[in-house]
Amino acid sequence: MVKIYIDPGHGGNDPGATGNGLKEKDLTLAISLKMREKLAKYQGVSVRLSRTNDKTLSLSQRTNDANRWGADYLISVHVNAGGGTGYEDYIYNGLSSSSSAAKKRDTMHTEIITKINMPNRGKKKENFHMVRESKMPAILTENGFIDTVDDAARLSKGSFLDDIAQGHVSGLIKIFNLKKKVKATNPDAVIGREKTANLKVDGYWGSKTTKELQQALGTIVDGVISNQSRNKVTNRIVSGITFGTGGSLVIKALQRKIGAKTDGYLGPQTIRKLQAYLGTPQDGVLSKPSLVVKELQRRLNKGTL
Repeated sequence: MVKIYIDPGHGGNDPGATGNGLKEKDLTLAISLKMREKLAKYQGVSVRLSRTNDKTLSLSQRTNDANRWGADYLISVHVNAGGGTGYEDYIYNGLSSSSSAAKKRDTMHTEIITKINMPNRGKKKENFHMVRESKMPAILTENGFIDTVDDAARLSKGSFLDDIAQGHVSGLIKIFNLKKKVKATNPDAVIGREKTANLKVDGYWGSKTTKELQQALGTIVDGVISNQSRNKVTNRIVSGITFGTGGSLVIKALQRKIGAKTDGYLGPQTIRKLQAYLGTPQDGVLSKPSLVVKELQRRLNKGTL
Protein backbone atom coordinates (compact mmCIF):
# COMPACT_ATOMS: atom_id res chain seq x y z
CA MET A 1 0.00 0.00 0.00
CA VAL A 2 1.39 3.40 -1.06
CA LYS A 3 0.65 6.10 1.50
CA ILE A 4 0.32 9.63 0.09
CA TYR A 5 0.10 12.57 2.50
CA ILE A 6 -1.42 15.74 1.03
CA ASP A 7 -1.08 19.04 2.88
CA PRO A 8 -3.40 21.88 1.78
CA GLY A 9 -1.27 24.89 2.73
CA HIS A 10 -2.47 27.39 5.37
CA GLY A 11 -6.04 27.27 6.74
CA GLY A 12 -8.17 28.64 9.57
CA ASN A 13 -6.62 31.77 11.07
CA ASP A 14 -3.91 31.70 8.39
CA PRO A 15 -5.42 32.59 4.99
CA GLY A 16 -2.06 32.44 3.21
CA ALA A 17 -1.67 34.71 0.23
CA THR A 18 -4.66 36.77 -0.88
CA GLY A 19 -5.50 38.66 -4.04
CA ASN A 20 -8.18 39.30 -6.62
CA GLY A 21 -10.90 38.12 -4.24
CA LEU A 22 -9.20 34.77 -3.60
CA LYS A 23 -7.59 33.20 -0.54
CA GLU A 24 -4.75 30.70 -0.80
CA LYS A 25 -6.18 28.50 1.97
CA ASP A 26 -9.40 27.95 -0.03
CA LEU A 27 -7.61 27.14 -3.27
CA THR A 28 -5.15 24.71 -1.71
CA LEU A 29 -7.98 22.84 0.01
CA ALA A 30 -10.02 22.63 -3.20
CA ILE A 31 -7.01 21.27 -5.12
CA SER A 32 -6.16 18.76 -2.39
CA LEU A 33 -9.72 17.43 -2.15
CA LYS A 34 -9.75 16.97 -5.91
CA MET A 35 -6.46 15.06 -5.67
CA ARG A 36 -7.92 12.74 -3.05
CA GLU A 37 -11.00 12.16 -5.16
CA LYS A 38 -8.91 11.26 -8.21
CA LEU A 39 -6.56 8.98 -6.28
CA ALA A 40 -9.55 7.06 -4.89
CA LYS A 41 -9.93 5.54 -8.36
CA TYR A 42 -6.56 3.77 -8.07
CA GLN A 43 -5.75 0.56 -6.27
CA GLY A 44 -3.06 0.10 -3.66
CA VAL A 45 -2.98 3.73 -2.54
CA SER A 46 -4.02 5.32 0.76
CA VAL A 47 -4.45 9.08 1.04
CA ARG A 48 -4.38 11.26 4.14
CA LEU A 49 -4.91 15.04 4.23
CA SER A 50 -3.54 17.32 6.93
CA ARG A 51 -6.92 19.08 6.87
CA THR A 52 -10.22 18.54 5.08
CA ASN A 53 -11.81 21.82 6.12
CA ASP A 54 -10.89 25.38 7.06
CA LYS A 55 -8.78 24.44 10.09
CA THR A 56 -5.81 26.12 11.76
CA LEU A 57 -2.75 23.85 11.95
CA SER A 58 0.88 24.56 12.75
CA LEU A 59 3.60 23.36 10.41
CA SER A 60 4.82 20.94 13.09
CA GLN A 61 1.34 19.46 13.46
CA ARG A 62 1.32 18.70 9.75
CA THR A 63 4.74 17.06 9.50
CA ASN A 64 4.30 15.22 12.80
CA ASP A 65 1.04 13.76 11.50
CA ALA A 66 2.65 12.65 8.24
CA ASN A 67 5.62 11.13 10.08
CA ARG A 68 3.45 9.24 12.58
CA TRP A 69 1.27 7.91 9.77
CA GLY A 70 4.32 6.61 7.93
CA ALA A 71 3.65 8.31 4.63
CA ASP A 72 5.66 7.29 1.58
CA TYR A 73 5.42 10.73 0.01
CA LEU A 74 4.32 14.19 1.15
CA ILE A 75 2.92 16.91 -1.11
CA SER A 76 2.37 20.39 0.34
CA VAL A 77 0.10 22.36 -1.99
CA HIS A 78 0.44 26.16 -2.18
CA VAL A 79 -0.38 29.17 -4.35
CA ASN A 80 2.25 31.84 -4.87
CA ALA A 81 2.24 35.64 -4.48
CA GLY A 82 4.60 38.47 -5.26
CA GLY A 83 3.56 39.64 -8.70
CA GLY A 84 4.99 36.84 -10.82
CA THR A 85 3.33 34.18 -12.93
CA GLY A 86 3.63 30.45 -13.43
CA TYR A 87 4.48 27.26 -11.57
CA GLU A 88 7.45 26.21 -9.43
CA ASP A 89 8.19 23.59 -6.80
CA TYR A 90 10.64 22.94 -3.97
CA ILE A 91 12.51 20.18 -2.19
CA TYR A 92 14.72 20.57 0.89
CA ASN A 93 17.96 22.38 0.11
CA GLY A 94 19.95 19.88 2.15
CA LEU A 95 19.27 17.16 -0.43
CA SER A 96 21.28 16.32 -3.52
CA SER A 97 19.86 16.36 -7.03
CA SER A 98 20.20 12.57 -7.10
CA SER A 99 18.15 12.04 -3.93
CA SER A 100 14.84 10.18 -3.92
CA ALA A 101 12.99 13.44 -3.27
CA ALA A 102 14.72 15.11 -6.24
CA LYS A 103 13.97 12.24 -8.62
CA LYS A 104 10.31 12.16 -7.58
CA ARG A 105 10.14 15.94 -7.89
CA ASP A 106 11.48 15.73 -11.47
CA THR A 107 8.52 13.53 -12.42
CA MET A 108 5.98 15.64 -10.54
CA HIS A 109 7.30 18.85 -12.09
CA THR A 110 7.07 17.53 -15.64
CA GLU A 111 3.54 16.18 -15.22
CA ILE A 112 2.18 19.32 -13.55
CA ILE A 113 3.72 21.70 -16.08
CA THR A 114 2.39 19.57 -18.94
CA LYS A 115 -1.13 19.61 -17.53
CA ILE A 116 -1.56 23.24 -16.44
CA ASN A 117 0.25 25.03 -19.29
CA MET A 118 1.74 27.84 -17.18
CA PRO A 119 5.18 29.47 -17.37
CA ASN A 120 7.81 27.16 -15.89
CA ARG A 121 9.60 28.91 -13.02
CA GLY A 122 11.80 25.91 -12.40
CA LYS A 123 12.70 23.19 -9.91
CA LYS A 124 14.05 24.78 -6.74
CA LYS A 125 15.43 24.00 -3.29
CA GLU A 126 14.72 25.81 -0.03
CA ASN A 127 14.84 25.33 3.73
CA PHE A 128 11.04 25.09 4.11
CA HIS A 129 9.69 23.28 7.17
CA MET A 130 7.37 20.96 5.24
CA VAL A 131 10.15 19.51 3.08
CA ARG A 132 12.82 19.63 5.82
CA GLU A 133 10.99 18.02 8.74
CA SER A 134 9.18 15.26 6.83
CA LYS A 135 10.85 11.85 7.19
CA MET A 136 9.71 10.80 3.73
CA PRO A 137 10.49 12.38 0.32
CA ALA A 138 8.51 15.60 0.04
CA ILE A 139 7.66 18.35 -2.41
CA LEU A 140 6.11 21.79 -1.98
CA THR A 141 4.28 23.07 -5.07
CA GLU A 142 3.45 26.70 -5.90
CA ASN A 143 0.60 26.74 -8.40
CA GLY A 144 0.31 30.18 -9.97
CA PHE A 145 0.22 33.66 -8.44
CA ILE A 146 -2.91 34.75 -6.60
CA ASP A 147 -2.01 38.44 -6.91
CA THR A 148 -1.48 38.36 -10.69
CA VAL A 149 -4.69 39.05 -12.59
CA ASP A 150 -4.22 36.45 -15.33
CA ASP A 151 -3.16 33.68 -12.93
CA ALA A 152 -5.98 34.56 -10.51
CA ALA A 153 -8.54 34.44 -13.32
CA ARG A 154 -7.50 30.87 -14.02
CA LEU A 155 -7.35 29.95 -10.32
CA SER A 156 -10.95 31.11 -9.88
CA LYS A 157 -12.16 28.36 -12.25
CA GLY A 158 -12.94 24.89 -10.97
CA SER A 159 -11.76 23.39 -14.24
CA PHE A 160 -8.27 24.86 -13.76
CA LEU A 161 -8.07 23.65 -10.15
CA ASP A 162 -9.00 20.25 -11.54
CA ASP A 163 -6.12 20.49 -14.03
CA ILE A 164 -3.70 21.30 -11.20
CA ALA A 165 -4.96 18.34 -9.19
CA GLN A 166 -4.69 16.06 -12.23
CA GLY A 167 -1.11 17.18 -12.84
CA HIS A 168 -0.17 16.19 -9.28
CA VAL A 169 -1.99 12.87 -9.57
CA SER A 170 -0.42 12.10 -12.95
CA GLY A 171 2.99 12.53 -11.32
CA LEU A 172 2.03 10.13 -8.53
CA ILE A 173 0.74 7.60 -11.05
CA LYS A 174 4.13 7.56 -12.78
CA ILE A 175 6.21 7.57 -9.60
CA PHE A 176 4.35 4.72 -7.89
CA ASN A 177 3.06 2.92 -11.01
CA LEU A 178 -0.53 3.22 -9.84
CA LYS A 179 -3.22 1.18 -11.57
CA LYS A 180 -6.90 2.01 -11.84
CA LYS A 181 -9.38 -0.07 -9.89
CA VAL A 182 -11.17 -2.70 -11.93
CA LYS A 183 -14.90 -2.05 -12.21
CA ALA A 184 -17.36 -4.91 -11.78
CA THR A 185 -18.60 -6.27 -15.12
CA ASN A 186 -21.49 -8.27 -13.65
CA PRO A 187 -24.61 -6.05 -13.82
CA ASP A 188 -25.79 -7.64 -10.57
CA ALA A 189 -22.53 -6.82 -8.77
CA VAL A 190 -23.61 -3.38 -7.68
CA ILE A 191 -21.16 -3.02 -4.80
CA GLY A 192 -18.52 -0.48 -5.74
CA ARG A 193 -20.24 0.59 -8.95
CA GLU A 194 -20.39 4.31 -9.62
CA LYS A 195 -23.93 5.69 -9.55
CA THR A 196 -24.56 8.03 -12.45
CA ALA A 197 -27.43 10.41 -13.14
CA ASN A 198 -28.91 12.07 -16.21
CA LEU A 199 -29.48 15.58 -14.95
CA LYS A 200 -29.75 18.69 -17.07
CA VAL A 201 -26.73 20.82 -16.10
CA ASP A 202 -28.63 24.08 -15.72
CA GLY A 203 -27.44 25.32 -12.33
CA TYR A 204 -30.91 25.19 -10.74
CA TRP A 205 -31.35 22.99 -7.66
CA GLY A 206 -34.73 21.30 -8.00
CA SER A 207 -36.26 18.04 -6.82
CA LYS A 208 -34.53 15.99 -9.56
CA THR A 209 -31.12 17.17 -8.41
CA THR A 210 -32.11 16.38 -4.82
CA LYS A 211 -33.26 12.87 -5.78
CA GLU A 212 -29.98 12.12 -7.54
CA LEU A 213 -28.03 13.50 -4.57
CA GLN A 214 -30.04 11.28 -2.23
CA GLN A 215 -29.38 8.29 -4.48
CA ALA A 216 -25.63 9.03 -4.58
CA LEU A 217 -25.38 9.50 -0.80
CA GLY A 218 -27.60 6.55 0.12
CA THR A 219 -30.42 8.38 1.91
CA ILE A 220 -34.20 8.21 1.43
CA VAL A 221 -35.00 9.16 -2.17
CA ASP A 222 -38.00 11.49 -2.19
CA GLY A 223 -36.65 14.65 -3.84
CA VAL A 224 -37.27 16.71 -0.70
CA ILE A 225 -34.79 18.65 1.43
CA SER A 226 -36.74 18.56 4.67
CA ASN A 227 -36.97 20.75 7.76
CA GLN A 228 -34.86 23.71 6.64
CA SER A 229 -34.42 27.21 7.98
CA ARG A 230 -35.31 30.08 5.68
CA ASN A 231 -32.13 31.82 4.53
CA LYS A 232 -30.57 33.26 1.38
CA VAL A 233 -29.52 29.75 0.30
CA THR A 234 -32.76 27.84 0.81
CA ASN A 235 -34.76 30.66 -0.75
CA ARG A 236 -32.84 29.95 -3.98
CA ILE A 237 -33.78 26.26 -4.13
CA VAL A 238 -36.18 25.84 -7.05
CA SER A 239 -38.39 23.09 -5.60
CA GLY A 240 -38.55 20.17 -3.20
CA ILE A 241 -37.83 21.89 0.11
CA THR A 242 -39.79 22.03 3.38
CA PHE A 243 -39.36 24.29 6.38
CA GLY A 244 -39.34 23.10 9.96
CA THR A 245 -36.91 21.79 12.57
CA GLY A 246 -34.63 18.79 12.68
CA GLY A 247 -32.66 19.18 9.46
CA SER A 248 -32.40 16.91 6.42
CA LEU A 249 -30.83 13.45 6.17
CA VAL A 250 -29.41 14.13 2.71
CA ILE A 251 -27.89 17.45 3.83
CA LYS A 252 -26.33 15.72 6.85
CA ALA A 253 -24.83 13.11 4.51
CA LEU A 254 -23.56 15.86 2.21
CA GLN A 255 -22.07 17.78 5.15
CA ARG A 256 -20.19 14.69 6.32
CA LYS A 257 -18.77 14.21 2.86
CA ILE A 258 -17.54 17.80 2.43
CA GLY A 259 -16.36 18.35 6.01
CA ALA A 260 -19.06 20.80 7.09
CA LYS A 261 -20.85 20.99 10.45
CA THR A 262 -23.31 18.08 10.42
CA ASP A 263 -26.60 19.69 11.43
CA GLY A 264 -28.75 18.95 8.38
CA TYR A 265 -29.33 22.62 7.55
CA LEU A 266 -28.37 24.03 4.17
CA GLY A 267 -26.99 27.51 4.78
CA PRO A 268 -24.16 29.76 3.62
CA GLN A 269 -21.48 27.87 5.60
CA THR A 270 -22.44 24.52 4.05
CA ILE A 271 -22.56 26.08 0.59
CA ARG A 272 -19.05 27.50 1.08
CA LYS A 273 -17.81 24.03 2.05
CA LEU A 274 -19.54 22.56 -1.01
CA GLN A 275 -17.99 25.24 -3.22
CA ALA A 276 -14.55 24.44 -1.78
CA TYR A 277 -15.13 20.71 -2.26
CA LEU A 278 -16.23 21.16 -5.87
CA GLY A 279 -13.64 23.82 -6.68
CA THR A 280 -15.91 26.75 -7.50
CA PRO A 281 -15.70 30.34 -6.15
CA GLN A 282 -16.57 30.41 -2.45
CA ASP A 283 -19.15 33.04 -1.54
CA GLY A 284 -21.78 30.95 0.28
CA VAL A 285 -24.45 31.97 -2.22
CA LEU A 286 -26.51 30.09 -4.81
CA SER A 287 -26.88 32.38 -7.80
CA LYS A 288 -29.41 31.70 -10.56
CA PRO A 289 -28.04 29.77 -12.33
CA SER A 290 -25.38 28.63 -9.87
CA LEU A 291 -21.84 27.50 -10.73
CA VAL A 292 -21.66 25.18 -7.74
CA VAL A 293 -25.01 23.57 -8.62
CA LYS A 294 -23.83 23.06 -12.20
CA GLU A 295 -20.67 21.35 -10.93
CA LEU A 296 -22.75 19.26 -8.51
CA GLN A 297 -25.00 18.18 -11.39
CA ARG A 298 -21.96 17.30 -13.53
CA ARG A 299 -20.48 15.19 -10.73
CA LEU A 300 -23.77 13.39 -10.17
CA ASN A 301 -24.01 12.69 -13.90
CA LYS A 302 -20.48 11.26 -13.89
CA GLY A 303 -20.89 9.40 -10.62
CA THR A 304 -17.85 11.17 -9.15
CA LEU A 305 -19.30 13.20 -6.28
